[in-house]
Amino acid sequence: MKFNTIEKIGLKWGILSAFALAGYFVGMVIFDLIHILELRLLNAGIMFFAVYKATKEAKYTFEDFTYLKGLGTGLATATIGSSIFAIFGFIYLSVINPEFIEFIRDNELFGSYINKYGASLQIFIEGTFSGCLLSYASMQRLKIGKLDFKQKVVNHQDN
Repeated sequence: MKFNTIEKIGLKWGILSAFALAGYFVGMVIFDLIHILELRLLNAGIMFFAVYKATKEAKYTFEDFTYLKGLGTGLATATIGSSIFAIFGFIYLSVINPEFIEFIRDNELFGSYINKYGASLQIFIEGTFSGCLLSYASMQRLKIGKLDFKQKVVNHQDN
């Protein structure tokens, strides 16, 4: 399957980011690090990597690559990855470890107001909106002028 549209590139990297996020979460559960909230910062690193790689792939795939196409690719990647990871979170809180939502209720600032639906929605919103910012950051690194495009694609430069 050839990935030659923004949507397909976003789907590919979104799925990969969701698997990476889920794998990282499972690793935190296995090593009993799930209660350390600061480790969630690595989620942003995983998302940034996926958004950056998707945007970079789009840059070298499309001859008519524009700034908005790059932002769209990054946003599609973040939305798809966050959606899949939110579904994973819902399944985890509903089926795999329903006691974890009780831990959240007891130990978080506004935990008494949260349920598995709200937690899943929070995962989706947090991932999507951070993906918007990360997409913008990626485009600052990858943007090029129209005059330089053909030479940079031929030389595969990334500056």
